Amino acid sequence: MEQINKLYQQGRAFEKKKNIDDRKAKGVFYTPLEVVDYMVNNTIVSLDIIRNPYVRIIDISCGAGYFLIRYFEGLQKFFQQNFNELISANPELKEKLTFENIGKFIVENNICGADIDHEAVSLAREALNKAAGCSCQSNIICADSLLDGLDNAAHSEFWVQQYDCVIGNPPYIGHKGVPAEYKSLLYKHYKEVYKDKADISYCFFKRGLDLLKPKGLLSFITSRYFMEGPSAEKLRGFITAYAVEELVDFGDCKVFADAGVSVAIISIKKQSSMQSVKVRKLDSCSNSTDIINIGEKPPFYIEKSFLKKEGWLLLEPKALELFNLIEESATHEVRDLFDSYQGIITGCDKAFVLSEQQAEELEIEKELLKPWIKNSHVEKFEVQASDKRLIYSDLITNPETYPKAIAFAEVHKDRLLQRRECMRGVRQWYRLQWGRDRKFFESEKLVYPYKAAANRFAVDRQGMYCSADVYSLLLKEEYKGLYSLNYIAALLNSKTMEFYFKCMAKKISPTLYDYYPNKVLNIKLKLNEINKVIEELVILLYKTQKATERRCILQAIDREIYKMYNFNESQIEIIENSAGE
Repeated sequence: MEQINKLYQQGRAFEKKKNIDDRKAKGVFYTPLEVVDYMVNNTIVSLDIIRNPYVRIIDISCGAGYFLIRYFEGLQKFFQQNFNELISANPELKEKLTFENIGKFIVENNICGADIDHEAVSLAREALNKAAGCSCQSNIICADSLLDGLDNAAHSEFWVQQYDCVIGNPPYIGHKGVPAEYKSLLYKHYKEVYKDKADISYCFFKRGLDLLKPKGLLSFITSRYFMEGPSAEKLRGFITAYAVEELVDFGDCKVFADAGVSVAIISIKKQSSMQSVKVRKLDSCSNSTDIINIGEKPPFYIEKSFLKKEGWLLLEPKALELFNLIEESATHEVRDLFDSYQGIITGCDKAFVLSEQQAEELEIEKELLKPWIKNSHVEKFEVQASDKRLIYSDLITNPETYPKAIAFAEVHKDRLLQRRECMRGVRQWYRLQWGRDRKFFESEKLVYPYKAAANRFAVDRQGMYCSADVYSLLLKEEYKGLYSLNYIAALLNSKTMEFYFKCMAKKISPTLYDYYPNKVLNIKLKLNEINKVIEELVILLYKTQKATERRCILQAIDREIYKMYNFNESQIEIIENSAGE
């Protein structure tokens, strides 16, 4: 045990030496030992080693081999403790397996791996030789696990074999980090799971499942984004064609010390099944990755039917019942009521955004100046004051008419000329990259940040121009006069809607959720009766800035909404306990 731990730590030490920015660019994050052990132990118990001592496991992104080393240890213990039974059940082993050469047998027959990093592969081979106590013919190769053996014959013998278990931590690389030529190959070979804006880790799921024998088991720890992200819809559909045995959702736990990514473990059996899925949710834990104890969290079970292509709901039965009640009580989706717009993309904020004082000192032409907000200015119900101004240069038809604004932007002309639309000759260098239509900003509207820890919908009646990290909702003509922005803001900012939204939202870090329109527009609201008390409470809220009074008013609004849905005390407790900031 001590030697195995030493070898594991040597591999980790090598990997940690690598430049952190380079590792992040390659999507490489290192799994804590207790998480590795949980995954290894769960997969070993699924193997019938007595009946088949030649079980084969593979890690197709093995790095320096920390999953493989722990797997070696688990198999070695099993072989040693069940040696006589193994020989009795498999008489042919007498010529190949002795108690003394168990380690060599395991390395040469049971453990396989691949990685694109030559140095890491060498270390993995060396570590397994040391663990076995002799020189072995290892099955660890240096290869591109996604493409080798597909378009070419390289390692074809290695890749045509089938495996009893695929395990590992595939790299997470978003679409922006994948070269165009490589991306085109992924589109070709992984069209079932890979599409625009997809993560490269999605392809590892398909390759891993393709490598499995029927009834074989895949166990990955990966970014949990795939459970809700729109780019993973194809992957979700692909996965649920098989039996999802277990999901471990780490929630806010910081599993990887050098990355803010939220993660999950998923175990998939290569067989078709409509069974229930075991779920463990670690909603919070210590910041220290040394004390993550997955097995202590009691599991619950959900029907596989809740793993939908649109997104997965990992809710305990009572929370799921509450979610369904909110949905079934709804009369409208946000998309029914509103048109949605993204804020302005300048292409270079320094060329168009400045303080009010700067604008006065530089005498920037006033008709071009517009009030400017970013996501940090958007609070619940209200937009905070901003001293920033946008030079709305799309109003410029003749540059000579606006010399001050042109002079301010000209400092950054070289950078502005590098924008795609300028290079294509479809936009003047002094124009905004995407200035949108002014009426979107100058109308009364709801605004909300595209990333937030909690629901923050504000009513903007000041005609604020928004940056691209803020989205706007404009009430459709047919609903004006029927519903007030104040009232809908009260619903959207409530603890009830925050609970509802976070059940289906994409979590992008331990504290932040993705509030892109694809999810916000799906929010279902109950609008069959307008609660006048809520409207009056919102008016009171706008009249006070005292924190204690505001808190009391917000609590009163939440209580009114609980009454609207006829929630019982148990349901209210679930909502209150799930509330964010």
